[in-house]
Amino acid sequence: MSETPRTQRRTGTKTAAAAAVAAAGLAAGLLSAAPADAASVSTWDKVAQCESTGNWQINTGNGYYGGLQILLSTWNAYGGREYAAYPHQATKQQQILTAEKILAGQGAGAWGTCGAGAGLGGDHADPYPTTTPPAPPAGMVRLAAADFTGDGKQDLVGVEAGSGKLWLYPGNGAGGLGDRVQIGAGWGAMSELTAADFTGDGKPDLAAVENATGNLYVYPGAGSASGMGTLGDRTQIGSGWGGMRELTALDVNKDGTADLLSIDAGGGLWAYPGSGALNGTSTLGNRTQIGAGWGAMTELTVPGDLDSDGKADLVAIDGAGTLWKYPSTGSLNGMNTLGNRGQLGTNWDSMRQLVGADFNGDGKGDLDAVQAPAEATGSLYFYPGNGTGGLGNRAQIGTNW
Repeated sequence: MSETPRTQRRTGTKTAAAAAVAAAGLAAGLLSAAPADAASVSTWDKVAQCESTGNWQINTGNGYYGGLQILLSTWNAYGGREYAAYPHQATKQQQILTAEKILAGQGAGAWGTCGAGAGLGGDHADPYPTTTPPAPPAGMVRLAAADFTGDGKQDLVGVEAGSGKLWLYPGNGAGGLGDRVQIGAGWGAMSELTAADFTGDGKPDLAAVENATGNLYVYPGAGSASGMGTLGDRTQIGSGWGGMRELTALDVNKDGTADLLSIDAGGGLWAYPGSGALNGTSTLGNRTQIGAGWGAMTELTVPGDLDSDGKADLVAIDGAGTLWKYPSTGSLNGMNTLGNRGQLGTNWDSMRQLVGADFNGDGKGDLDAVQAPAEATGSLYFYPGNGTGGLGNRAQIGTNW
């Protein structure tokens, strides 16, 4: 990691004094039964008081979020996105648990003078005993859309957070969904799901990253709803994807094959051109950077053609909760691959699990999204595209998502 969860007060470098404190803390940790590189809640409260005057939901727009003022790229790299898209949207406990991982990886110097003043390097108490685990993500997560049933209507697939089961929700062609069918198990170990035809057989497939290894896999679609046989045996097509996030599929060069887009820890947006065939690690070609400064962007998805120009578009939410459209130019041309962005909406930081497709079959790109905090279920909404680059009035299409 080249970035640390610091505020503008910090220099971002660990001083000799901070290193000495960390070394002393390590020695103390070796002599005690308490976990190393940990700190009590009271110590984290002191850090938060210094960083944000103890406001655990603060977002001033300076690029640092929550009570401990954590950079979004650092939050993502240390697993915070399992709780919420942004640190300030997570609970105090979830922010502290993610900060514990940052402390273990970067040391107390990651919080500069605030960490030193709070005694962060010398406190090795477990902030939360295992008897009080944090609230896990709830409802349906990691949504992806495609016509998995082969009936010409766009469907949703998603992971049930509590069970790890993978479910298929067949689309009705009018923006709604039918009764769900289980199509997989053990998907709690996977993240970054996205759907497209990666094999070139005309049937949508599912791509996902394995959390433990960072390997990227493709699960070929059968082209029909066949229960646990809806997806075939997976094939590994990449490694080292643990540091990438917001995977989504967009045919950026209009060659008829699905390409992958993803954001790295430094905020770079990359395109991985698809080969149109499932061929192991050769399924995707050499990547090309197509954007910079994307560290604050989340919920990337491709709704389809929003502005009726014959090219699919990319949408994303920034740190202030603004929803943006990035039009595709139809060619893979480095930093000019996407056109100038246009604002689609505000207050979208209350939405999660954005997923796009032409859900009502009118040839215009649409969005689905869940309105709920990460640790609670909420309502699923359908936002129809109007064909001129905007979205129409939303309609609720589900509960307990």
